[in-house]
Amino acid sequence: MVEITRRTVFKAGAASAFLAAGGPGTAALAAGGPAGEGLEQRAMAMDPPVFLLESAVPPHFTASSGSTLSIGDQVAVCGTRSLRWEHASRDVITVRAPLRWAPDPYRLGDDQAWQGLVDAFCVWVHNAEPVDDVLRFEFGRGERTDLWFEFRLGFSGWRTAWVRYAYDMHGRPHPDMDTLRIIAPRRAGTLHLDQLMLNVPLRPDAPCRDHQLPGIAPEGDEYDNQHWQALHRFDRLLATVEPDPSPPTAEELASLRALHTRYHDEYLIAQVKPDVPGLTAQVAALEGRPTHAYQAQIYPVEIAAELKAFVNPVTLRACTDLMKTLAQAYQATPADRPALAALYLRMVAHLREQGWTKGSCQGTIHHLGYDARGLYDSVYLMRDALREAGEFERVRADLEWLSGLGRIFRGFGFRMARGSMMDLYNTTVRGMLAAVLLRDGEAGQVAYLRALRDWLNATLLPTDGIQDGIKPDGTAFHHVGFFPDYVRDGFSGLAPLVYVLHGGSFAISAQAYGWLRKALLMQRVYANKNHWPISISGRNPSGATALSIVPFEWLAPIDDEIAAAFLRLLPGNPTQRQKELAARLDARGITPEPAPSGAWALNYAALAVQRRDEWQVTVRGHNRYLWSTEIYVGANWYGRYNTYGQIQVLHRGSPVTNQDSGYAQPGWDWNRRPGTTVIHKPLEKLKGDLTGAIEEMLLTDSRFAGACTIDGRNSMFAMDLHGHPKYDGSHRARKSVFLFDDRVVALGTGITNDDTADETETTLFQTRLPARNTPTVVDGTAVTAFPHEQLDGGSRWLLDDKGIGYYLASGQKVALTRSAQTSRNNATEEPTGGDFATAWIRHGTAPCDGTYEYAMVVNATAERMAGFADAMGDAARAPYRVLRADTAAHVVRDRDTGITGYAVFERTRLEGLVREVDTPSMLLVREEGETVVLAVCDPDLRLYGGIDHDQYEKGRYVGHYSPWSRPWLASPSHPHRLRVTLDGHWRADAGQPCRARVTGPHTVLEFETAHGRPLQVHLKPAT
Repeated sequence: MVEITRRTVFKAGAASAFLAAGGPGTAALAAGGPAGEGLEQRAMAMDPPVFLLESAVPPHFTASSGSTLSIGDQVAVCGTRSLRWEHASRDVITVRAPLRWAPDPYRLGDDQAWQGLVDAFCVWVHNAEPVDDVLRFEFGRGERTDLWFEFRLGFSGWRTAWVRYAYDMHGRPHPDMDTLRIIAPRRAGTLHLDQLMLNVPLRPDAPCRDHQLPGIAPEGDEYDNQHWQALHRFDRLLATVEPDPSPPTAEELASLRALHTRYHDEYLIAQVKPDVPGLTAQVAALEGRPTHAYQAQIYPVEIAAELKAFVNPVTLRACTDLMKTLAQAYQATPADRPALAALYLRMVAHLREQGWTKGSCQGTIHHLGYDARGLYDSVYLMRDALREAGEFERVRADLEWLSGLGRIFRGFGFRMARGSMMDLYNTTVRGMLAAVLLRDGEAGQVAYLRALRDWLNATLLPTDGIQDGIKPDGTAFHHVGFFPDYVRDGFSGLAPLVYVLHGGSFAISAQAYGWLRKALLMQRVYANKNHWPISISGRNPSGATALSIVPFEWLAPIDDEIAAAFLRLLPGNPTQRQKELAARLDARGITPEPAPSGAWALNYAALAVQRRDEWQVTVRGHNRYLWSTEIYVGANWYGRYNTYGQIQVLHRGSPVTNQDSGYAQPGWDWNRRPGTTVIHKPLEKLKGDLTGAIEEMLLTDSRFAGACTIDGRNSMFAMDLHGHPKYDGSHRARKSVFLFDDRVVALGTGITNDDTADETETTLFQTRLPARNTPTVVDGTAVTAFPHEQLDGGSRWLLDDKGIGYYLASGQKVALTRSAQTSRNNATEEPTGGDFATAWIRHGTAPCDGTYEYAMVVNATAERMAGFADAMGDAARAPYRVLRADTAAHVVRDRDTGITGYAVFERTRLEGLVREVDTPSMLLVREEGETVVLAVCDPDLRLYGGIDHDQYEKGRYVGHYSPWSRPWLASPSHPHRLRVTLDGHWRADAGQPCRARVTGPHTVLEFETAHGRPLQVHLKPAT
């Protein structure tokens, strides 16, 4: 028997709930046939044993004389049978087997990413009739009791207990525990037990308290997952806190009635043609099967896939989605309402029997909102049928519990108050609104609508630090970092409700709407046209992730700017609803907006965006506040280098996976992301190591990474790159990227590491070839050979097959390959392959103070690149000049725009107009006759000063902790006074964001910086 350890669990995938149920023998397992019997025997032979209680009472079980134990088929949640216990008052079942409890390093409130696993007990309990009593579980050594907990029996149906030995039970665990005693309630009767697991390794943030176990996992109320896990606390708040009781005004009552109409007619109902026989068959197929969401997370990794097949559950989402379908059909076809109401009530009864009801969390309630959305949207539509059946009050109580309505009274004065707000917008706010609109009486509905509106207003205001929510630059966070996929989904869920609430007393405030609007419109800036660049794809580097038109569609009727964006974003084959909306907007005189054009510095994402004529260039980094990438089990395994200065050009609004982009996951070398400077590792070494971790979200100790803009038209990016000590702590580089119209100049200095086994590289491009003979042009020669390899070229310029030109400064070793590359899928690790042209600059092994210089030209031709390279040989005609490139500063002047850009990595003296900068920062300078336009940016968010001492050992950065646990998580961006010394005497008129002070032959400009926001001033000669 293979030993279950925390390491094997994590290597196999800690969240075993994600394991598929299929595979050989599934039908036999589900039926409890021979394969099921074999599984039961193997599970019982594990150490400690797992009892599936399917075919016989295990020999480990004995009962007191007043009890009868048998295996019955009356109810089951694991297979088709369960342990039937007919008991007298306080009878006892004794289970004898080593419990194998062992201590672990977890402490309540530990870092969420690094909390490891803990030992836990699990059992399912079925109770036919609620009783005000408890089932007591005692754990110990023989007759001695070391630990105990009580499971309340005020329910009917199935419930689950997931209880952590060292953290949720009374007493003190002992490694030699070998006995479990289950003590019956005072009332004689019958209980059923199923799937009893004496000890399984479990994520410590998985269990959550409910009415059966109100005392367990108290820290769950503070975790990032508190928005799911704190249902018990929300329920207590709902029961004890009353909203503003003042009588409704006439305006509020009118708004309420209009809201009801809009909610029903425009949000909930749908034109459907129900198939009652088909729906009846679907309901029948779901009844009688266990209904799970994340309940398989508790399964031991050795048997997880087989056990899930044996249990053969239906998902909670399948049930609630069917309930929404039934409800919409009920509204659409009055003639079928009796039959559809009966089907809906059968589903209500099924969920209640399975424990998806008020007071129950079923062991864990993780990601509840995703699974319960259909229920949230169905209850309002079925309210009359529920009243007629006498079920309305109970179902409304279920809705209030499962949506966590009481959260509107909790406030935001706790650590993770803003955590996972995008999840709530996407999945749960709809349930909260439904629960409010189903309150008794208009006065009650108005009172709760006021509270819900005020809560929504607070959630949409910019958040401090790296906590989730909207940021001052229009980016938005989830998982304490910039994660557009979740923001897209959050706004898609929220926008319809903002529309439903608009135009009356319960509309969100103008301030809150303004921030939602800013963040939504920013999405169509960093997407091109719809798709995100890979560097902001989080843990989803498929190239397929994109913004959604849904929030634009819902808000277009009430916002002309969003309406214009909606018209531009319309898909080629719009839905009928989208066609009708577009026609209405056209009748109002609204026309599609042009594609965004300009430059943006989004320093809560360490991201530069430059756009022209449907193309987009992005540059992305990371720093000590912003994680470099997010790696999960089964997601983004090779994502380490995603934000190492990645430069991506997206062409003509095409999808990332379109041939215009060049990106394609099959065959993609995850080491060679354009623009990045990395140590090229074999994939097995590049793969994230999640041993002992739930996820990986590494922070560097470097403050400096971000972007600056001038005139809203041109921009630059700079980064002091330092690899994480977990993998490449000796790796350093100082990188800059200057974006002047369609020209990109990239510099690197100080490239250093001590890796003598693997080469360090700066990638120019990696592009999927549409055909093997598609040419790559090298110094005017079209190379069509395939395969082709040139590892030490001294090329002056290259042109890839996507129309991007690359000018290369002399003295660099440039490699070019055109080959069938092999790689692995980022999620499944399955081998992949594809034909690519790839070019990079070679820095060798263990480089010391390596450098690079190259320029990119967007939408180039061979003729233009030849001319560009020739002009670079003539100082008078050179498109750009590098005025300085060392470890202290990079300075580049662009001829056509007249802009000089400065990447200042440390306090240093400079030559020319800018003489000194006292803070690592970026400057862009443009002279206009006698005046000077100066843009400055300190990208350091300054969420804390000094160092984060937890991340250091003996003065050395070790980076043990993830962003989840950082004490500065909710800290504001602290202002900083940045000083720039200019040659000559200058003044700034009133209203400029700086103070100018003449000192001798120089002028010192003082700027107050915060939020990584660029500041721009116009300076005039001082008289």
